[in-house]
Amino acid sequence: MAKKGLSKTAKIIISVIVAVILALVIAGGAYCIVTDQNPQEAAQSIFTSNDDQIIGKWQSQKNPGISAYIFYDDGTYDSYISTANFSGNYEIDGNKLILRNPSTNKDIIYKFSVTSKELSLTVIEDDGQKPDEKEVSVYDRVDELNQKSLMDIIGELKNDAETTTEAE
Repeated sequence: MAKKGLSKTAKIIISVIVAVILALVIAGGAYCIVTDQNPQEAAQSIFTSNDDQIIGKWQSQKNPGISAYIFYDDGTYDSYISTANFSGNYEIDGNKLILRNPSTNKDIIYKFSVTSKELSLTVIEDDGQKPDEKEVSVYDRVDELNQKSLMDIIGELKNDAETTTEAE
């Protein structure tokens, strides 16, 4: 029995499909490089608005009770260090989060990504200056903030110091 090959039309259709897929992969890779996103972030941003994802309350994973943010749907935010509150405006440009503090007239720009439960922030510019190191801060989405007072923080530090001294 003789083998029957693909028709000329089928070969052309397959070639066109392969060319389109290859073009999409190359364009997607270029987009990820230009926007400094990984492919997962880029794909997620196509289907979900970063503006909507960031709205809510975020508590620091590394320093719970010390650092937190609340982002509102009107483009404003509250930042917390302990129980001290700083307010401002935010803007989202792709995967960049720009926080503006009207009291100090300073901007801080983060590269950010949001999942349903985590917000990752990496400082890329602080008042026009690029940081020496790019440290990632991760925040958990929470229903309520649980900020610690300065007295609570000092008490914890004192207890930690006493425990360390006793262990030595």
